[in-house]
Amino acid sequence: MADQTQGAIDALLGLLTRAIGDEARLLGGLPGNMQFIKDEMDSMNGFLMHLTKTESEHDDQIRAWMKQVREIAYLAEDCVERYVRDIAPHDGGGILDTLVFLFCHPNKYWLRHRLAKQILELKARVNDVGERRNRYGVKVPPGSELKKAEDRAAAEEEKRDAFRRALEQGIADFSRQSSQQDQAPGVMIYSSIRTAVRRLLPAAVPSFITKAIAQLPAHVRSQGAAVVRGTWKKCHPAANDEATFRCIEMLLCALYAYPFKGNNLELKRLSRKLSQEDEEAAGADEIKKQAMIFCYSLLSTNQKSCLQYLTAFQEETAISRTSLVRRWVAEGLVSNEPGRTLQEAGERYFSDLLFRGFIRRARIGDAGTVKSCEPLSGPISEFISSIAKADNFVVELPVHLDRQLQIRKIVKQPRPTHQAAAADYYRCWICCRKQDAEAVVDPMDDLAKFLTKLPALYRLNVLDLGGCKGLKPSHIATICTVVWLKYLCLRKTDVRRLPPRHMGKLKLLETLDIRETPRIHPRDVRRMTAADVSVVTVKIPARIAAMRNMETLSHVQVSDELLGGVAKLHRLKKLGVVIHQANNPTAQQLLAVVCKLAGSLRSLSIWVTQAGFLDISVLQEATPSLILENLDVNGRISSSLPSWVEMAGKLANISLRDTEMNGGETLRRLANVQSLRCLKLRRRSFIEQALIFRDVHFRALRFLIVDGDTITSVAFVADAAPKLEKIVWAISKVHSGELISGIDKLPKLEEIEIRGNFNVNSLLQAIGPRTEPPASTIRYRCRYVYLSDFNEITVVSKTKSDTATTLSLPAGVINQQQ
Repeated sequence: MADQTQGAIDALLGLLTRAIGDEARLLGGLPGNMQFIKDEMDSMNGFLMHLTKTESEHDDQIRAWMKQVREIAYLAEDCVERYVRDIAPHDGGGILDTLVFLFCHPNKYWLRHRLAKQILELKARVNDVGERRNRYGVKVPPGSELKKAEDRAAAEEEKRDAFRRALEQGIADFSRQSSQQDQAPGVMIYSSIRTAVRRLLPAAVPSFITKAIAQLPAHVRSQGAAVVRGTWKKCHPAANDEATFRCIEMLLCALYAYPFKGNNLELKRLSRKLSQEDEEAAGADEIKKQAMIFCYSLLSTNQKSCLQYLTAFQEETAISRTSLVRRWVAEGLVSNEPGRTLQEAGERYFSDLLFRGFIRRARIGDAGTVKSCEPLSGPISEFISSIAKADNFVVELPVHLDRQLQIRKIVKQPRPTHQAAAADYYRCWICCRKQDAEAVVDPMDDLAKFLTKLPALYRLNVLDLGGCKGLKPSHIATICTVVWLKYLCLRKTDVRRLPPRHMGKLKLLETLDIRETPRIHPRDVRRMTAADVSVVTVKIPARIAAMRNMETLSHVQVSDELLGGVAKLHRLKKLGVVIHQANNPTAQQLLAVVCKLAGSLRSLSIWVTQAGFLDISVLQEATPSLILENLDVNGRISSSLPSWVEMAGKLANISLRDTEMNGGETLRRLANVQSLRCLKLRRRSFIEQALIFRDVHFRALRFLIVDGDTITSVAFVADAAPKLEKIVWAISKVHSGELISGIDKLPKLEEIEIRGNFNVNSLLQAIGPRTEPPASTIRYRCRYVYLSDFNEITVVSKTKSDTATTLSLPAGVINQQQ
């Protein structure tokens, strides 16, 4: 609970510092009152920072005091933000300025007095909370000195991923083998006896746990190994015991990422539970709960808040990673980290929660990137919900999470068509009465009523209306009265207009998501100079240079005149341009944009729609400072990639489509991109049909995606791609013959995925009888997937004894598309 309270106070302190230093001139005594509040909050923040570092559980007295501090921090932040937003721009400070302000802005003058009174009341409450802590003796419990391990380096990310994948594969193999043993002929009748014996005898620790323990950090390996083995033996998991397997997985990942060097009280407590005598021993459920408490205790301050926020997504089937991270940022759950933006820090939280097993992957991209996660479910959901309720002394979800849940329930309601609504109305009028007919309402009308009934001081920071249909101008007007909004999602809606007179009220808006909302005209967002807008539209707004806080421009049509304005967006991180006229002036302006934004631009997408070349080969001035990570080229830019790509030190993902480049020259340049992790070769990317990956090249390449029928074969020579893990090949036309050769030259290869419109009978005949070999003998897996719906047909495991060096498709396996 201390983590959420500290986060609220951190946000308030930053706001108070700015308000006092620049604009705290509301009334004569107001600056002093605000300074007093800031000083008190500074002291409370120091107390809380110490409190979050202790390992013992917080008693009810401490938790109640922290709840009061958090509530005051939220109220104080509201008052200060309202002053900075509504009053400060008109407030001069002197007597004459006050008189002018009174006559010119009478409403705001009285608002200023109300705010002053509220801040006086807050001062009294802050003083009372501080005295209450002393009166009841709320003190920091003694805790052990802990040394936090150094922040992980970028090189450790791959090791963590490998550890996680090996652990997941080990659990899957063990579960499958146990299930096969239980279902073997002659064994089913003895299943009850086997279960009884398993409960009586010590459970043998499987090899995947032993291997994982060997990779734990040295300072936690011994004690952690005892805890993991004890948990396994106490729980006696069966083949289908998903809860226990997930508990073991989370426990091992928590120990692998163990941040402290020294003793840990939670780990000791779990050890004591496991070492108790039989008559006092905790049951399997209690053991799993204690293991979960231990894993949760190792999360950072902000990670716990972000995890609790996921309880508001119970109505979802999948949660977009990008959307979730932006919502965390808008809710103030992400703190600043040196050298990172809030978005990047939020992405780091997501990766950590994913690694530790608190959230599960829902959709994974071809390059292994998690695109969405599943909502909390099962024991994890129950545990996190109980934590959120306990922190707020309530039996239901906290108010802010419950309201988000109510909004999503309203949004998820099916909207009746005009004909159905009219029919229902008429039927109710004839058969029942007028009141029942009036009850047939649009869910968006319910949402508008819900928003209007929110308390005046309630901060609704996030509103996600993705996928809603039937949004009327009156609904938009109501939404824009929620002045605290920082995140507004209108993706895939049928909104026609976003009138500036309404959108201008959202002065705190940071993210406006209007992707796949084609009816909105760019002029409706051009005046939003205060917003960090995420725009996906068809034409670039004419006044784009005024939107200084913009971070994302995706799929916008540009010309050489308008690109000059884009170069002034110094916070821009993602740029996607559509170019209809591939001429030299446009190419030079685009290069100038890349040059000027070299220190901020992380992703660049270029789509050339017409014939001709867009020559972007000359970029010299900013090459050393270029931090570009993703490059997506669709259309012809030259016969090869520009030479400056080779010097982009952080370039990890490259995608080519319809580029019609020279394969040999382009591969040579790509091989020199030292950080290249994923290479996507889409339709007509090269003019050659056969590609050869030569030696001492592609040292970091892990994923290769081939999509289309121009390329018919790929060959690897020795040491060409020593880290390549996965090859994905999508084939849409009839194809037969050798696809991949030199497979034996890929020591890290784990999977080959072939996508196509398969003739299933021919495919199964070509593959032959399938038996799953022991996991230790598997060299790599070959997966066949329907191209249309991505349903898996079959998986073939290649063993180490298999000497085949090529992968081929027999004739008749791929159907001809109509």
